[in-house]
Amino acid sequence: MSRKTIIIFIPMNTMIPSNRIFMVPTILKGVAGTIFIFAVLTVISYQDSLPVDGKIIIGFPWEYYSAGTGYDAELDEYASFENFEPLKLIGNVLFAAGLYLIILLPIRLLFRKKKS
Repeated sequence: MSRKTIIIFIPMNTMIPSNRIFMVPTILKGVAGTIFIFAVLTVISYQDSLPVDGKIIIGFPWEYYSAGTGYDAELDEYASFENFEPLKLIGNVLFAAGLYLIILLPIRLLFRKKKS
């Protein structure tokens, strides 16, 4: 029995520059764009209801931070809480990175068509 070897050639992606020196600015633009999208989503989703119900909520699409104070009728005293969930924060950053790529690709295609 003989074995046949199948070789598959995968073409280089056109979004990855061929020169490694040009990859650093591309990566930095991606990081900066992700941070910008994350900051915008965080500012939009920030809910400060301290005067109403004593609660602060931060995070979109998942709430990764919440804090507040309020009266606990069972204990007959004021109670406070603070919750921070790092996995939801990481999920929000990954969501921002995906949203950045979804926004970037049509813009890049639009500018590519205008140049030619």
